[in-house]
Amino acid sequence: MTSSSDPQTRRLAGRILLWQAVVVLALAGLLAVVAGLPAGGDALIGGAIGWVANLYMTIAALRPARTAGVALNRLLVGQFVKVLLTVAMFIAVAQREELVWLALMAGYITTMVVFWAVPVLSAPRQPPRSLPR
Repeated sequence: MTSSSDPQTRRLAGRILLWQAVVVLALAGLLAVVAGLPAGGDALIGGAIGWVANLYMTIAALRPARTAGVALNRLLVGQFVKVLLTVAMFIAVAQREELVWLALMAGYITTMVVFWAVPVLSAPRQPPRSLPR
């Protein structure tokens, strides 16, 4: 059996999910104070859409696999299901009246920004290539 991730990758994935939740909660709180409770709630919903989809993908991608082909297949299917989940959740939320779309999208986009920012900020610092080592 081949593990599709090492402990360091699992820690990074956990850190991403944790920071997504923290940043979305902070954004929702800020918007609730500045723009009102409906905006804060919709930012929280948008963030939850991104977070739930990323949680599913993380669980699917980090499960052990017997071969590299199985791991790749699991990754591709997981990404497909993640997209379907995201679209389905947005369709469900779009049925609500009085939806603050800007806040909803801000919450969702926040999860995407954190998804990319955490690994970049967690990477070991390397000297520029032009400097001797």
